[in-house]
Amino acid sequence: MSENNTQQEVKKKIIKHKKLSRIYYTGENHYIFPGFELKNSKVMTIYNMWGAVVIIGAIITTIPFLWMIISSLIPMQLMFVPVGDLLKNITFDFSYFQKAWEITPFVKYFLNSLLVALSVVAGQIVISAMAAYSLSKLRPPAHQFLLLLFLSTIMIPFETISIPLYLFMRDFSIAYIYKINLVNTYWALILPGLANAFNIFIFKSFFDKLPDDFIEAARVDGYSETSIFFRIILPISKPIITVIAILNFVQIWNSFFWPLIVVNEPQIYTLMLGIYKIIEEGQPWNVIMSAVTISMLPTIILFVLFQKQIMKGVIFTTLQE
Repeated sequence: MSENNTQQEVKKKIIKHKKLSRIYYTGENHYIFPGFELKNSKVMTIYNMWGAVVIIGAIITTIPFLWMIISSLIPMQLMFVPVGDLLKNITFDFSYFQKAWEITPFVKYFLNSLLVALSVVAGQIVISAMAAYSLSKLRPPAHQFLLLLFLSTIMIPFETISIPLYLFMRDFSIAYIYKINLVNTYWALILPGLANAFNIFIFKSFFDKLPDDFIEAARVDGYSETSIFFRIILPISKPIITVIAILNFVQIWNSFFWPLIVVNEPQIYTLMLGIYKIIEEGQPWNVIMSAVTISMLPTIILFVLFQKQIMKGVIFTTLQE
């Protein structure tokens, strides 16, 4: 069997696999209940009540964000007055955004956060996907125990391991010979986040649902496991990769506790640390809210641009049979 024939066979199996899960991948199933059950009045009542609960929850969740945005546009004397007095005397002033931008090197902090977030997300995807592929398709000895061991780390609060992790970064050693102090470096922000047990679990659940036929065909034709992983597995894992990448990017972008511990040099502050320093300086709350609003723009834009991919990835992963 030639290499071209093998690639064509693999592509056909991938297309067949996607067609079998088309209703989930394309998001065509929009309802909790099938369409014929929605004709039942009781089911429709439950469906409407569920929708009302979701809408109320969305409103409650949105209120703090609206207060943050409004607080970034109004004078200090109007921030803590009753709603009625606020509506009567409300005036919007965008100069607070300019002041927040000027008193803080936002560009530097933004680039630092972007570098850390992208590096961690890229490392998480490669490392977690490789580990999950090994557990799912290669099945090394005691692979179930290894997965349970990985998942058990999720139950350990990060605050519990923060001090040992700090000491490890301070006395980071290569082969227990050469020690390097990684505190106040980008490495201290990047390395601890590269391994993520939850991502391994999600990737493994996704890989378990993939058929083994095209993997076996590639192995018969002489493909190495590395080639199979990078040329076959990763390309068809785009839905779940998108979900994991975006969710982890937001988490790393908003990270505050760990950077506060290992970073003391202003030139490598992340955006969250920069905002914390604004609070320490005693800046007015409307300026602080303006800075927080600016810091949220990248994550909001990310969700707006990739919301369809996120929903497709979640549905494709959770509902695929």
